[in-house]
Amino acid sequence: MGPLVRRLFVLCISASFLVFVFRQVFLRDKFPQPTYIASTQINRPVNWKNVPVRYPVPSLISLPSGTPVSIPKIQHEFGVETEHNKEKRLQRLTAVKKAFVHSWEGYRKHAWMQDEVTPVSGEFKNGYGGRGATLVDTLDTLVIMGLNEEFNAALNAVHKIDFTTSADTTLNVFETTIRYLGGLLAAYDLAYHTSKTKHHVLLDKATELGNMLLGAFDTPNRMPITHWDWSKCAFFSLPPY
Repeated sequence: MGPLVRRLFVLCISASFLVFVFRQVFLRDKFPQPTYIASTQINRPVNWKNVPVRYPVPSLISLPSGTPVSIPKIQHEFGVETEHNKEKRLQRLTAVKKAFVHSWEGYRKHAWMQDEVTPVSGEFKNGYGGRGATLVDTLDTLVIMGLNEEFNAALNAVHKIDFTTSADTTLNVFETTIRYLGGLLAAYDLAYHTSKTKHHVLLDKATELGNMLLGAFDTPNRMPITHWDWSKCAFFSLPPY
């Protein structure tokens, strides 16, 4: 290896190191906010309640009334717990909780309010619309594990997410439903049953997202479009400039 090649090699290594240090020192705590408007063509908030229905449903079945029918219990009956079994159970519980807290802290440090953390590189990526998929999907687990401080921090972050839009003009309806809508509703239900606290922001955000998702079901047979170009429907509700 000649002197010139060695110098170029050293310069490349030095430049890469400086870029890495800059990102660690100056950019680590500065993440992009959840996407407010996805399409460059749509730069105004969308009121999904105002989007005209193309295939209205002529009639709806009335909701059931009266006392719900009891269903058999499916949970396993563990019986009396011995001291040995209790000790083993608590050890496993502690190990699972420790692993979860480690993952959650990694997400908060490297990918706060982004969709996913990339654990090897310590970066983040947004593949589910850029609305904090991991954060929303983890809300119910935070409640189950009794991580109240972490749950409250995540709850404050949910206020900042706009669920009337997406970073992607094509919405994956299945993933959006289970990760976002399911995450919001599960967290609301668990938090209420655990502490009798009604976190209305979770229902408000679920309603925002639900109103948007209804557009994917506006089809002749009411079956949803699995990969839905929501930006085309959004134009129908936007007022003229």
